[in-house]
Amino acid sequence: MVVTRSGTTCTPTGSNDESVKKRKSNPEMNYFLQPEMVETFKEWESDKQTNFVKGLLGEMCHEQHWQIDMALRPYLMRDFISALPEYVSEQILSYLDELSLCRAESVSKRWREIICNGHLWRKLIVRNVNTKAIWQRLGKRREWISHLHRASEFGSEYYKELYPKIVQDLKMSNEMWKLGKLNLRKIDCASHDSKGVYCLQYDDEKIVSGLRDNTIKVWDLDSLKNTMTLTGHTGSVLCMQYDENIIITGSSDASIRIWDVKTGEPLHMLIHHCDAVLHLRFQNGIMVSCSKDRTIAVWTMSGNPQNIVMKHALVGHRAAVNVVDFDEKYIVSASGDRTIKVWGTEACEFIRTLQGHTRGIACLQYHGTLVVSGSSDCTIKLWDIEAGAILRTLEGHEELVRCIRFDSHRIVSGAYDGKIKVWDLKAALDPRTPVKDICIRTISEHKGRVFRLQFDEFQIVSSSHDDSIVIFDFLSPHDYYGDFSACKRVHHYSETSSLELSDTTLRRLDSANSLDSLDELS
Repeated sequence: MVVTRSGTTCTPTGSNDESVKKRKSNPEMNYFLQPEMVETFKEWESDKQTNFVKGLLGEMCHEQHWQIDMALRPYLMRDFISALPEYVSEQILSYLDELSLCRAESVSKRWREIICNGHLWRKLIVRNVNTKAIWQRLGKRREWISHLHRASEFGSEYYKELYPKIVQDLKMSNEMWKLGKLNLRKIDCASHDSKGVYCLQYDDEKIVSGLRDNTIKVWDLDSLKNTMTLTGHTGSVLCMQYDENIIITGSSDASIRIWDVKTGEPLHMLIHHCDAVLHLRFQNGIMVSCSKDRTIAVWTMSGNPQNIVMKHALVGHRAAVNVVDFDEKYIVSASGDRTIKVWGTEACEFIRTLQGHTRGIACLQYHGTLVVSGSSDCTIKLWDIEAGAILRTLEGHEELVRCIRFDSHRIVSGAYDGKIKVWDLKAALDPRTPVKDICIRTISEHKGRVFRLQFDEFQIVSSSHDDSIVIFDFLSPHDYYGDFSACKRVHHYSETSSLELSDTTLRRLDSANSLDSLDELS
């Protein structure tokens, strides 16, 4: 023990048993480091020891400095995770991704114990569920999401084994998209006179559809049974959208109607357009509708359905306006006049026209700076909305492209040829990608024209002139979760467990006695 000038104490690193062992095992060190030299060094104050060593370093060459650096590294290593209070260590380790967390478990027994006690694998799954929609949807579909709030019933091993099962399930679902493997479910809408399903929207519990027979029908997504039928329109229901409170529908009778989503009770009716309402969208207190009368109406919405008021009428198209989409910046409309027009959402001013299709445009979606449109010319075009330029033209459908949707990975289109095509969006945006590599899959299940579709990471739901709604499910039929031992709700942590994730995410790490280097230094 050495007392410094400031009054603090310092234990020299050379005074511990480990350094003594190293000197005994190293003859060269024993020869040069004589006992009397060591004792003299120990008697010096800490500052004098430091200055003496600095002086020696100043007399050495670069190669010797490197050797000294290598020799000092083990002495400078500190296991701060083990030294900190456990709740602080848990908080630090909770920010790790799956690969880093897996490696952290292999650092030492103490680190594994902290990860276990903090349920950090469960927290990692919860973080993914909260930040990634695909994890949330999978958790609901596979029903493991409820387990995340019951940590006391499941041991840490359960969540550690659950994580790679989820990763494998997601990987297999993506493969099923590529391979075209799917599970098919079908609803026969059984319309009596006029057959055809013009529009639809779905969530985790239900499908809401607008039919040619003037009705809106609600279907249970599990049983596929009709749970509610809304009547009131005197023409075909051509478009619709709903949220947690209301359903808004547009019809060939030129009216827009608002319904209670839970009870189906009619709440209000809007009359403005003088011909069929072909499409509508609403969000954030604004609704935009378009019509066969060649106009676009912009409405303001409040919490009360009775207080929907028309704000602006946009005029400029020379034929029926078939579809609209918008965000806080732009309203985008497409028409039978072969053009796409861009308007400002706030002031409703005209901004620009996108031209390129050779026939009328039937559908589009707009998000960010990307617009994807489908036309009677049988093509799909990708546009940069800011530049007004065509980024890519996709060909493959044999008749009018009636509906189109895209997310960050795929474009899905439906056409009057009865086919649904899945396209790789990233490949489509890369001009170097050959045309033949962009279309991933063609699905031919409908017996008539495809009118509308919606999709997520696991399924496509589409409707057709053949009076059917078809659910194409790409979720693997394999049960990844029913065959692993951790489901037994253990309450202890096994130090001899191992983790194996997909080869693209994690590699297998032995966690029994693999790497306890920090145990020796703690």
